[in-house]
Amino acid sequence: MNCPDTRLPVVLLIDDDQTLHLWANRNLCKAGFKLISCFDGKEGIKAFKECSPDIVMIDIEMPVMDGMATCTEIRKCPEGKNTPIAMMTVTENAEKITQSYAAGATEFIRKPINWEILGHRLHYMVKASNNLQKLTLSELRLSKAKKMARLGDWELHVNSKTLYWSDEIYCLVELSRQEFTPNTHNFWDFIHADDLRYVGRQVRKVVKTKMPATIEFRVITSRKQERSVSQNIEIVQNNKSQLIALIGTVQDITERKDQENKIRHLAYYDETTQLPNRAFFLKFLSKTIELSQRNKRIFAILFLDLDGFKGINDTYGHQAGDQLLLEVSKRLTEGLRCSDLASRYFDHFDHKVDVARLGGDEFIILLNDLARPEDAAIVAERIQRWITQPVPLGNRQAHIDASIGIAVFPHDGNDSVTLLKNADIAMYHAKKMGSGHYQFFHDEMALKAKKRLEMETYMFQAATKNELCLHYQPVVDIESGKLIGAEALLRWQSPQLGFLPPNDFISLAEENGMINEFGEWAIREVCGQHKAWQKLGLGDLTIAVNLSSLQFNQPSFIPMVENTIKEYDINPIFLTFELTESMIMADTDNMLKKLRALKNLGIKLSIDDFGTGYSSLRYLNRFPLDTLKIDRSFVKELPENSDSSAIVNAILALAKTLNLKTVAEGVETMQQKIFLQNTTCDALQGYYFSKPMPVEEFQNYWEQQKNLAY
Repeated sequence: MNCPDTRLPVVLLIDDDQTLHLWANRNLCKAGFKLISCFDGKEGIKAFKECSPDIVMIDIEMPVMDGMATCTEIRKCPEGKNTPIAMMTVTENAEKITQSYAAGATEFIRKPINWEILGHRLHYMVKASNNLQKLTLSELRLSKAKKMARLGDWELHVNSKTLYWSDEIYCLVELSRQEFTPNTHNFWDFIHADDLRYVGRQVRKVVKTKMPATIEFRVITSRKQERSVSQNIEIVQNNKSQLIALIGTVQDITERKDQENKIRHLAYYDETTQLPNRAFFLKFLSKTIELSQRNKRIFAILFLDLDGFKGINDTYGHQAGDQLLLEVSKRLTEGLRCSDLASRYFDHFDHKVDVARLGGDEFIILLNDLARPEDAAIVAERIQRWITQPVPLGNRQAHIDASIGIAVFPHDGNDSVTLLKNADIAMYHAKKMGSGHYQFFHDEMALKAKKRLEMETYMFQAATKNELCLHYQPVVDIESGKLIGAEALLRWQSPQLGFLPPNDFISLAEENGMINEFGEWAIREVCGQHKAWQKLGLGDLTIAVNLSSLQFNQPSFIPMVENTIKEYDINPIFLTFELTESMIMADTDNMLKKLRALKNLGIKLSIDDFGTGYSSLRYLNRFPLDTLKIDRSFVKELPENSDSSAIVNAILALAKTLNLKTVAEGVETMQQKIFLQNTTCDALQGYYFSKPMPVEEFQNYWEQQKNLAY
């Protein structure tokens, strides 16, 4: 059958009266319809399946298959469930009409037909059918959306006390309609016990204020599973503004809450130790201050920094460092849990915060509700005992100490930022005393910290304002006494602070990152000075420059050195970079690549302060080194101290085995010089020969020493 291709509504007319079809074709087409004509029920059912008309007209009395049977079969088709069907007959037999509606008829039309009125009736039926389809589709979409969003709805009728739940709520609590009938009493059984008071309070508030509310709480399902939900509550009133019902929606937000908790954990907890981080601790500290002010109580915070962590981290790698941090955090949390001075739970706060990791090797400890400030010292001593116990790291054991600064509320600060700052200052002073000490904060420390901050402010301008300079300390050949080199040492001539030796500012520069700028300035200055000495015909000296680990580990360091050498057009064979043992033992594979890159440029490499670090003979043999510098702490006690003598001889023997040159630094007496002359040491450096000198003074010294032996 050829179905009409049109946007006009299609009428399927099933009647054995051919004259009726002629009238229908004339009048229905004029009324804006397209007509499909069939003359018996079977033909009509086939046409319906093929063409899906908008409306069907069926004569009740037909041969082969009567109208009611035809209507019944059409209703069985998937497309026929909601299609309008009008039954036609010449009589108004009540029984026939009843049977027609039972068979699925939508409308009843009496013959003879008033075609003008019929056109209007058919248009109305099509419009109603279309609206029904839209409504059905909308309900289907809404149902799917609610299922996807896990959104259920409920109604509570005040007078009858009846409670209606949608299917989604039954699904949420893992029950069926057959198993459970909700009412105003038993639905509370599904609310988490800790949230009952809160939910009840919010419901009463909605009833009282007549304002809608959205609340979040937990429910317990019939299978004892905890779920998080968001519930919207609104009131329904009659025309007299009387409350007749409460209505609302319930949405399962468990997954969202889980994600929020994960995000909150990432935001507030340290990834390595799983301890609270700085942000979380400061929030908790602010709350503790608020409560302590209200209750007129004192508490203390202990700022802890691990002594020796950097050396272990650099030597054995970050994995070992993380393992060490985990062990320290475990000792702190377990120790404080057993301590009667540790902080206690607060009902208003979600978590207990005794220990937090601020970052790096820094931890903070809260001691709440102290009887007296001195009690904090007892805990500090306990902590140091816990920390100093050996820490197993694979097949080796690590030994560390802790420097602890103590600040007490309210004496040392009334807000969290001030307390934390003052505890940090106290820790800094404890560290200056040597490893394994603790210090209470006092006002004099704040003055020193202020001076330190002032120094940092001026430091950022030091390089750009030409306030830096280099002093050179001679290195002499042990046999001939001739000047063979010098070590370039950084100095700072500050207009505000005066002349500063490196011990006064280098550690601060390493902390704030200015050491990178200072280090680059020193390398450029040495290269420029070497070029100037070459032009004066003074010859070549080996100039040693100290490198910091922070500077050396910058990705731009090797390119910067290479560009500086090209810029000054010099032979880099004169240049020696001095590194510490801990630097070369950190990330050995990467370090080896960098050292080889420097050697390929022609630069010599030296280990400074050798004997004080963690060097391994196996690693030393791999590195392309040129020189070992014996630390001044061993040279200082020569020749009287037999242990120092033995260590110096052992270092010299090691250097000879590895085919490395040696320099003894810190030579200050004739006896030290004579002792070293009787060894295999290659060169000497120290105040016995000269202090570090400004460039002009060193240049005069060089000229005077050219042809002299010592």
